[in-house]
Amino acid sequence: MFPPGRGNDTPNVGQKYVISIYGTNEVLTAEGVEVRLGEYQKDDSLQIWICIQNENGQIGMQNESTKRFLGRRNLWSHFGCAVEIQKCWESLYFTPLSLGGYSMLVINGVGIMWHGVTDRGLHPVQREGGGRPGLMIGERIERFGLHQLEDSVIRRFQWVVPNRLARSSAPYYDSEDSDQNMNETSIKFLAKHGINRIISLNKIPLSVRERRKLNDARISYTHVEVPDFAAPTKSQFDQIRNAYAKGGVTLIYCGYGDGRTGMAISALQLFEGRELSHKDYRDHGVQSPNQLTALDELSIRIHRPSVPGAEPPPYAASDASESVRSMQ
Repeated sequence: MFPPGRGNDTPNVGQKYVISIYGTNEVLTAEGVEVRLGEYQKDDSLQIWICIQNENGQIGMQNESTKRFLGRRNLWSHFGCAVEIQKCWESLYFTPLSLGGYSMLVINGVGIMWHGVTDRGLHPVQREGGGRPGLMIGERIERFGLHQLEDSVIRRFQWVVPNRLARSSAPYYDSEDSDQNMNETSIKFLAKHGINRIISLNKIPLSVRERRKLNDARISYTHVEVPDFAAPTKSQFDQIRNAYAKGGVTLIYCGYGDGRTGMAISALQLFEGRELSHKDYRDHGVQSPNQLTALDELSIRIHRPSVPGAEPPPYAASDASESVRSMQ
């Protein structure tokens, strides 16, 4: 079993997280005053960390069960979970990595003793060597995944462009596109995050009643019907771009929130003139070979319209009004 989401969630104060070695089911687990890597177990409070911010604006991670904070335990390389008050040694610095996930850094312990808390020398947290399950403070950047645990009806919510473009699962998604339900609770979530435009690649459109509720909440809705693991057509790619170009704060979802949503994110980046590789597409969650092929064809259509058989789009790539730069 793997933790929910892809591990690229943003650390938000007050939210609960599972912290993984990125791309694996190994997660940080509190064991007394130590922290070990253990196999993910759903709802295990020893593996759940609450994002806390102290009076200095520094972020810490407090274990839900022990109430102790992750942090440096001594002047050297010991990293654990020993104290219930967040001070300098328990302040964590998460930096997004280009290949996904985050680096996790702590303040230089020796620097604190010599120069006081104003010293911002940081050292990365990494797994111990020799197959041991612990963590240490060292020199090598380790990729950690942040998996936000939400009781929210809209899961895997993540900003791609802060306050401009977000992605998520469909509201109330469980395992099928038909699970989606745009009710008052869903709309409250959207309003809380400032969403006023939805582009849905779910196979099933919202009902007339649901669309009316969105309209009453001043949230526009564009439905682009794409079956799971399928790819949008040329005209559907144009529809996605045109809807996004209208402005506002846009949420894109499909079902789970990976393949089709990742295609839409990739397409918007192509439309703004970026050159992307298959690795970039997969980093966005694109899954099936036909989806990769469709994005390759879209890239040719935008960047090399003189290629025989390529039909140029009805606008220039440079016309894009917003930069769709992923935080992944």
